Amino acid sequence: MKTFSYVKTILVLVVASGLLTSCSDLGFLFSPKKNNAVDERGRGDGTGGGNPNPPVIKPASMVYLTSESMKVGFSMDYGGAITYLSPANSSTSIINNFDLGRQLQYAYYSYPLETYKPNGVSPHPAWAGMGWDPIQTGDVYGNGSRVIERRVEGNKLYFKTIPMQWAFNNVPCECTVETYVELKGNVLEMRNVLQMNRTDSYSLVSRGQDIAGGFLTSDFTRGKAYWGLAPFTNAPLTDIDLVSPPFTNGTTNSIEMYLPENWTYIYNDKGVGLGMWVPSVTYFSTEMMGRPNIGDEFSGNTGRIGAHMNEVLDRNLRYESKFAYILGTAEQTRQYALEHKSEQIKPDFNFSKDRQHWNYFNEIVEAPFNGEWNIDLDNSLASLWSPDFVWDTRKDKKLYIQMAYDGSGKEMTIVGFRQNSSRLSDYAHLETTLKLTADGQYHTYEVNIGDMPEWQGMLRKIIISVPKENLKGKRLKIKTISTNKPS
Repeated sequence: MKTFSYVKTILVLVVASGLLTSCSDLGFLFSPKKNNAVDERGRGDGTGGGNPNPPVIKPASMVYLTSESMKVGFSMDYGGAITYLSPANSSTSIINNFDLGRQLQYAYYSYPLETYKPNGVSPHPAWAGMGWDPIQTGDVYGNGSRVIERRVEGNKLYFKTIPMQWAFNNVPCECTVETYVELKGNVLEMRNVLQMNRTDSYSLVSRGQDIAGGFLTSDFTRGKAYWGLAPFTNAPLTDIDLVSPPFTNGTTNSIEMYLPENWTYIYNDKGVGLGMWVPSVTYFSTEMMGRPNIGDEFSGNTGRIGAHMNEVLDRNLRYESKFAYILGTAEQTRQYALEHKSEQIKPDFNFSKDRQHWNYFNEIVEAPFNGEWNIDLDNSLASLWSPDFVWDTRKDKKLYIQMAYDGSGKEMTIVGFRQNSSRLSDYAHLETTLKLTADGQYHTYEVNIGDMPEWQGMLRKIIISVPKENLKGKRLKIKTISTNKPS
């Protein structure tokens, strides 16, 4: 059973004279939430009819990496997805294989949604409206994603996959994903490279991506994470009960978290735990789906973890993501994250090569991206959204924006999300204005966050509200947005 984990609670953009004004649910920005329930016997309806559809694992199709700490199995009949993972001294896998939407794997999302019928093929009725959604293991009908190249060198593995579109019967994606793996003791380091090759017409608008994560057996009923806003200070960890969650997203039992140390952890009562580190992500989720401690790896009951990020997937985009799974303790996971904290996203964005994970709404930019934001001001709704990041405004007190503008407006609005807690939806919505010089030349604008008391704390995201002007040919260009002053 596949599930979406991107929360819908975020800002609604209401543009009036170019200003961003209100806050509510924003359903149109992200993938529709799908979380098909499992019944009390652990049977899910991921295939639309309540029947399991597990991968048929052939020993000859498996590639295993082993160390003194763990054994990991990748199924080459199913896109190279991780269908087996266990401690080295155990033969019991912790991976859930109820259907091809489980396992440890990636899933990507783009448009269209309801109208999407690749090659005239209609989606499975249970997944109508899913839209463009290739996933690693295979589709809802049981067709595995095809591995077209692979090689193994010791504890290193490389493979290239053409993933299947989840909701459609035997429809491969116009894309490939290259996966690079290395097992180092109790750490499985991975990197995925998505290469888009789409030839159809679609809206270049952001959707939520499932960068890493997946589904474990139903005995994984607890989690751990750093729930605080002072990362890497050795502050206490929080133990999380997935069966009786302290909070949820309001639609399912999913616990949606802002985690500024870039990791989360899930474990069972047998002393086995799995950590997940994703340096580009602060939005993590976890939940118990179905009934705890009932069923084997093919049961619908499962403990889930996920790491999520919003992205625009251009027609020919090359999109990389890096992450690691750590089999061990939460403290070992935290230590790994600490050793790699330089890789997390900070508010230091130079757009000379790419978007730096920034997103936009409405198609305001021609793809491919060409070294700067170059925005046509003749737009009904235009805003730039940063990725989620880690910014302590009490330490870095200024924001610098290299920008050129030749419109008729005098100012634009900058919005900030100041996080109040590790509950993702618990943030303060802040606004400030920036006076503009409308001469079409690049200027470095300075925003003194340190002079704004309400902005002090952990900032998770900023939004640039582009002035709305019906002036053909007028542009807003941005080269850098950073807490570091440009030289």
